[in-house]
Amino acid sequence: MDTVGEMPAVLLVGARSKQWRPLSNEFRGSVHKTVLRLVETVLNNLKQSQVLIDLAGPRLALASPVLGPSRQVHGVLMWIGDPDETPPAEPRARAWEWDLTDRVSPSAVTDPRNPRVPSETLTDRLSRVARPADVARIATDVRVADVGFRSTGEWIDVHGAVHRYTHRCIATFDGPRILGVSVQLPDLLGEDDPDMVAYRVANLSAQAGRVAPALIDAVSGRVIAWLTAARPDLPTTVLSGAAHGFRPLVTKPWPMAPELLLAVYPTS
Repeated sequence: MDTVGEMPAVLLVGARSKQWRPLSNEFRGSVHKTVLRLVETVLNNLKQSQVLIDLAGPRLALASPVLGPSRQVHGVLMWIGDPDETPPAEPRARAWEWDLTDRVSPSAVTDPRNPRVPSETLTDRLSRVARPADVARIATDVRVADVGFRSTGEWIDVHGAVHRYTHRCIATFDGPRILGVSVQLPDLLGEDDPDMVAYRVANLSAQAGRVAPALIDAVSGRVIAWLTAARPDLPTTVLSGAAHGFRPLVTKPWPMAPELLLAVYPTS
């Protein structure tokens, strides 16, 4: 459940996407009011809460917050079931916040209570995504997002895990920022899945050709994401998208996104 907007909206029920379906569409009458109060309790207390509801008999509603680095609740995980049942383990969820001062490769906002934790960049994050189309879509969202923008979708990571996500752009005293939350589906994709086969083939081709394919910004030449596990011998600032490196061997326009280029760098 997304809680960043004015009213909570349902994003997922199990593995099914609900596309910001209003909470009132899922629950009616007194049940809706009780569930809404439960969500408000989680938002105010920043911790797990529960309540009994009458939903074709007594049911336990258990809700847990998904906290972002600024201690804002980006989402709420909710389970409704038999009060005598043991609730299942919570799905893997994470929340993030991008500082949009740099639109090419923003830095993640980190928990102010843990200043020693290094901040990753969008390039670091997108380089762990298996499908280039997911990389381009998320990078384009971040590039064009203005206050009020929101989008939802999924990405597949390099280990075959599917992540359903939503993110939106909000105003802060430090400028616009993108807040996001994602939930990892429980089952990994099989080795015969077409997307995972394509990723393995790309890795083998890069290794054989001693090259590192990347998606880069057409204007600055900075790397937006590495598309395989291969990396050239470049400084960390270049690998993370914070600085421009040397000229790639070849570049080609990325379809439907002229601000992005497909680039190939030598690895040796």
